[in-house]
Amino acid sequence: MSAITEQVTLDDHVNAATEVAFLLDIFAATVDNVMGGATASVGRIAGREMARKLPVHLANPTLDEVVAILNSRMEAGYRFRLEGDGTERTLLFDHCVLREVCAKRGLTMGTALCRLFHAYLDGILNELICRPVKSEVVSCGDQCRLTLRTQ
Repeated sequence: MSAITEQVTLDDHVNAATEVAFLLDIFAATVDNVMGGATASVGRIAGREMARKLPVHLANPTLDEVVAILNSRMEAGYRFRLEGDGTERTLLFDHCVLREVCAKRGLTMGTALCRLFHAYLDGILNELICRPVKSEVVSCGDQCRLTLRTQ
C-alpha cells in the first residue's frame, strides 16, 4: 500500500489567504453590527483571555517588555514598535497582515476589522502589564500609528 502525498501549491496558499481574508472581514463586520459600541469590550475580553494562555510570566513587566515579547511572537503577521515615554506612547505598525486583508477585500483601513484587532491587542497588553491600556488610531496607511494610553 503506497501513501498518497499532495503538494500544496502557491495557488493553494493564495486561495487559502483569500478565504481567510473573507472570513475575517465577515466575522469583524458581524461582531460590529451585533455589538455596535461594545465591540471594543469584546476585543479586550478576548485579548485578556488570550494573554492568560500565553506561556509568559513577567515579574512587574513594563510596556516596553510586553510589546517586545508580543512583537516577537506575532512577527509572522505583524511588526510593531513603541516610541516615546510616559503614560501616552506611540505604537507604530510597520507591517500588518490585516492591512493586506483590507487591501485584498477592498476595505477601508481603520474600520471594523482593525478596531476589533486593536481592542484585542489592548486586552493582551492590559492583562500582561496588569493595568489598563487603551489604543486610539491616529493614522492608517503604509505605516499605522496608534496612541497607547496606560494608567
